[in-house]
Amino acid sequence: MPLYLDIALSLEQEISKYYQFGEQLPAEQDLAKRYGVNRHTLRRAVDELVRQGWLLRQQGKRLQVLRKPVRYALHSGARFTDSFRLAGASPKTEVLSYSTQRADERCALNLGVAKDSNILLIQTLRYVDEVPVSLISHHIIDGPHRHTLSQFREGSLHHLLNQQCQIKLKRSRTLVNLASANNDESRKLNTVKSAPLLCLYTLNRDIQGRPFEYSISKNRAELVELCMEHDT
Repeated sequence: MPLYLDIALSLEQEISKYYQFGEQLPAEQDLAKRYGVNRHTLRRAVDELVRQGWLLRQQGKRLQVLRKPVRYALHSGARFTDSFRLAGASPKTEVLSYSTQRADERCALNLGVAKDSNILLIQTLRYVDEVPVSLISHHIIDGPHRHTLSQFREGSLHHLLNQQCQIKLKRSRTLVNLASANNDESRKLNTVKSAPLLCLYTLNRDIQGRPFEYSISKNRAELVELCMEHDT
């Protein structure tokens, strides 16, 4: 086994045994001295743990301990809040804004409305164990439910729609790609500029099969992993 992988394994075991989520490791130069290696070898070991989701590296700060990436199961009934609670995490929602917008071409196409039609836009920031993980733009068909949605402050948006408006949604399509965080996204997600984001473009339909919500979710790639579930 290469030396850097041996060090990475040793550090992983140390983190699991002695460190809590959010704590910081000693400076990299101190870790290099402890293992008797140069900074380059130590950095390769740290890079491996960052890649695996054990550590977060931020410019000008010491290495921060993370939990392993939380698995988000993608299926027709998948919900952010439920998925992370099942994974043993504590999810939280912060509503950043609520407004009425004109549908751009992409939203109009996905929601089946005319371009420039009025739609509702809710922007939320989702946390897992107090760490910002996901920035979501919910583009929703306008209708009588607008008053209920204007009161949305916390919890699950879909649970609110189901309980207060008797609107049950089902995921019908999700497109996944990778992007780099811009200045605004990196600030809200508390990560570095150009950090990798796992982007989900999801269409949700009501029980009659009509498009109801088109959401764009941008997730910190080091904290979330996707599991595609298929019917057998």
